[in-house]
Amino acid sequence: MNRNCYLFYGDDHFSIKKETDLVFSENEIDLSYVEVYDYEEVGIENALTNAMTLPFLVDKKGVVVKNCKFLTSEDNIPSELVEKIIGFCEMKLDQTILVFQVRTEALDFKSKLVKYLSKNIICKKFSSNDKSFDVYEYIRKELKKHNLKIQPFALSQFVNRANKNLDNLNNELNKLIYYAYNLEEIDSETVFEVVSREVEDNIFDLVNALLEKDKDKVFKVYNDLILHNVKNTIILATIASKFLEILYTKALMKIKYSKFDIEKFFGYSSGRVYYMMKNAGDVSDEILYSNIAELAQLDYEIKSGKIDQDLGARLFLLK
Repeated sequence: MNRNCYLFYGDDHFSIKKETDLVFSENEIDLSYVEVYDYEEVGIENALTNAMTLPFLVDKKGVVVKNCKFLTSEDNIPSELVEKIIGFCEMKLDQTILVFQVRTEALDFKSKLVKYLSKNIICKKFSSNDKSFDVYEYIRKELKKHNLKIQPFALSQFVNRANKNLDNLNNELNKLIYYAYNLEEIDSETVFEVVSREVEDNIFDLVNALLEKDKDKVFKVYNDLILHNVKNTIILATIASKFLEILYTKALMKIKYSKFDIEKFFGYSSGRVYYMMKNAGDVSDEILYSNIAELAQLDYEIKSGKIDQDLGARLFLLK
């Protein structure tokens, strides 16, 4: 077993990164002496060459190879590179810590390389659905390191707002720790002031939930927006604009715009455009036009006092 070589995989990007940093910390390797290579951009040969080179002015160094898709069924590498990786692991160099990372639910255990690595180096899987991870206890422990306490309701609100994924959770937790540095205890008001969720992002989630007819998620997102003082009129107007975006996406797809072209057109992330294109393919023009017309009429009735804005919004979402 080579205990200086590691393979971390799974869908939990944050835990993979955290475990990698822990490995270097335990081996007393400063992160400034860690070289990171992206397999999808530069391949693996440069990383292996670096791994086999003795460190300069320090006892140990680290090498990380990200996005190792060649360990999945999606990709492969020539047999000579397979032998080169196995050969490096067999050398068991004390001066280099090598970490392979790949975001995947499953490795290709039929391949010679995966079979070898799974038996001869340290392999760990990190799943975002790991039931053993207690997010509440994790937050308490992180706050305790900074002599901070948090009220139970504030903790629940923080988790509801920040726990989209572990990267986001930790970004928001660091902001909260910095903001609450001189406070004896964190309350819900402090959480509301510090932990932000973009209104447009929330409403984008709301529109997706509407189209998927997921009423539980619809009202979870809606109630979160109301809790943070977003007006019903703004919510409804933004929902209408999101339906219009889907119509624009349908039009762009008809004239053969690629996903990359649509990302550039709107200035949105790849993940958001993926759902816009999915919705454009799944939802008819008639449904989109009908919803936009209904929202326009509802906006008129709210502004003219014919219906309460909260009631009007909830009735629309219930549909």
